[in-house]
Parts: sequence; structure tokens; C-alpha cells
Amino acid sequence: MKNKNITKTNLNREEQKLFSSRNPAEYISNSLKSRLQPGRKAYITKMWLRMKGYGIVEIQHARNIHPYWKSRKMAGSVERNLKRRKNHDYSSHRRLDWTDDTIKEFIMMNGKNKDGRYIHKDYELARHFGSTIPAIQHYRRKYNMAVAIIEKRDCERPSRNRIFNYITKCEQALRKLIA
Repeated sequence: MKNKNITKTNLNREEQKLFSSRNPAEYISNSLKSRLQPGRKAYITKMWLRMKGYGIVEIQHARNIHPYWKSRKMAGSVERNLKRRKNHDYSSHRRLDWTDDTIKEFIMMNGKNKDGRYIHKDYELARHFGSTIPAIQHYRRKYNMAVAIIEKRDCERPSRNRIFNYITKCEQALRKLIA
């Protein structure tokens, strides 16, 4: 089986327009306007990436910032978020008092793995503490601000006690300390 190199001579007008895109953003726009079959579009994309020297990451980035795809991703996001919050509300409609012990336990469980991702997801912590996802996210923001303040001021790895001293302050006070 011969490996055919793609050239402009063996492409129809639609394919030529797509293949002649100068950058990933233009490629995404031309791809949206194109009436090519998905398989043929994928083939042209693969060849275009090789010819131009771009990677799939650049195409994905261009797609993520394109207005059409942004609107498609955001469609229904409010409803999805409300449903997610409702499904993961472990507070039983009562307010959780974040005591010193609870905050210290949160600090212990808020670790990240070597990839920089949280070991425990928001809903897992919400279930554990009998809280809501927004409450967990609030404490994660405060935790991250406390770490940033300690690293900025002392240029050292923050200890749990030092994080605890900052995390007990309100979020606005922490924002002022970061600035």
C-alpha cells in the first residue's frame, strides 16, 4: 500500500479551503464552515497538523476559545451546576460550624497528588464534612491563599499550623494580604 502525500491538486475546493488555513484559529473557523464528512475532515486535520507543525494542543486551545464552541460548552451550564449542587448537598440544610478541629481535619485532607490534582474531590469532602460543595470550595480558596501568603512572605514550605492561622481569617482579609 502506497503512502500518498496530500497535495492541493488531489483536494476538492472544500478540502483546499480547510487545508490552506494559516493558523489553528482560522482552521477551526474554516472547519465549522466546511461541509466535509467527519472522517475526511479528520484526515485533512491530521495532514494539516503535520504540514504546519502544530500539535493537537493548539487545535484544542483554538477550539476552546472559539465563540461557537464556547457557547456550545456553556449551554445548560447553569442547570447542570444547580443539579450537581443539589445532588451533592450533604448539609441536610443545616449550617456546618467550622470548628478548629474541623478546619485542621480539612487541612489534612486537602492534599494534592504529584500531578497537582486534589486527592479528594469537592463532593467527597462535602460528604465527609456534611457540607456543601460551595463551602468546600470556599475553604479551598482560603487554603490556597494562605499557602500563597506564607510562600510570598517567608519563602518556605508552609506548615499546617501556619496555614491554620491564616485559614481562620476571612477571605477578604486574605485577599488584602496577598496583594
